[in-house]
Amino acid sequence: MLRCPVCGSTTIYPVTGGVFGQIYRCKECGYRGSFVLETEDEDHEKGPDTDSRETKPGKESDRGPDTDEG
Repeated sequence: MLRCPVCGSTTIYPVTGGVFGQIYRCKECGYRGSFVLETEDEDHEKGPDTDSRETKPGKESDRGPDTDEG
């Protein structure tokens, strides 16, 4: 299943193709380009899962704890 890389919609379709590859267009957000996401799950409604980018509770960030020295 093809998904739009901007909004995650499945209403994306090829508009042109040939020697240089395909160009796709999204009906939802108007994205136009050659890069699309190909997924296997059909029940996922909106875009890629963002849980992996969120910080986990109780885990400090990479820059260390905030200290106010002054």
